Formats: sequence, C-alpha cells, structure tokens
Amino acid sequence: MSDIDKFSSILKQGNVSVTKPRIAIFQTLQSLTEPVKSGEIARLTPSVDRASVYRALELFATLGITNTVVRGWTPLTELSEPFRAHHHHITCVNCGKSESIEDPTLEDVLFLIAHRRGYQLKEHNAELTGLCADCQKLSQI
Repeated sequence: MSDIDKFSSILKQGNVSVTKPRIAIFQTLQSLTEPVKSGEIARLTPSVDRASVYRALELFATLGITNTVVRGWTPLTELSEPFRAHHHHITCVNCGKSESIEDPTLEDVLFLIAHRRGYQLKEHNAELTGLCADCQKLSQI
C-alpha cells in the first residue's frame, strides 16, 4: 500500500474527506527530512491557503498522521508512523543543528524503564539536547 493510500485510509477512517489540498500538504510533509514549523509547511505548499494548511495540520495531528516535536518553545511538525520510521532527535543547543536518532538500545531502555515501574508503554517521545561536535570544538578555542 502506498503512503497516499495509507493517508487516504486514515482520513476515511476518521470520517474526513480526502481533498486535493490535504493531499498537497501531505506531499509537502513527505518531502521534508526534518520537522519544521507550520508556517514553513504553508510556505512550501503555495497551492493551499495558509489558514487551510493550519487547519489540516491540526486534523493530521488529531488523526495521528503527524507528530509534534518541541524544540525550545517552538512546535515543529513531521510525519508519524506509518509514514516514517520511529525515531527521536538530538539538537545542538548552540547552533540548532538537529539529527534523527534511530537506536534500538534507546527503545529497549525506554521499554525497560516503563516495565520496571509497572507500565505497559504505548508510545513515547524522547528529545535530546547537547553540544554538537563542531560547537564543542569552538568552545575549546
């Protein structure tokens, strides 16, 4: 099943129409490699008016199509599973550089922590911050 088919199926299960603007916004999200601000998604989807982009992004979040990643005080949007592999991010507090982390060890530790406390982990979000290698070098000068 293609991503567009999965997307359409999720919308239909939510009793929501599959429209050209929603497909255009979804395709913009597919083209992104990192989470971005809603305004950037609107800018990258010029065929859809800004208000419709914001409404669609709220709908996508409600239906689980997107995830919100918060960096500092800024909410960013990215596609969620099943459209992207499960991952986390690490962001440099100095320059803002960000990288995706797909690490089974991290996943194992999170499940273990939940289990030790008597929880069955359903979902999680781990965002890490620190100094990237370049900024560490600069701070040593």
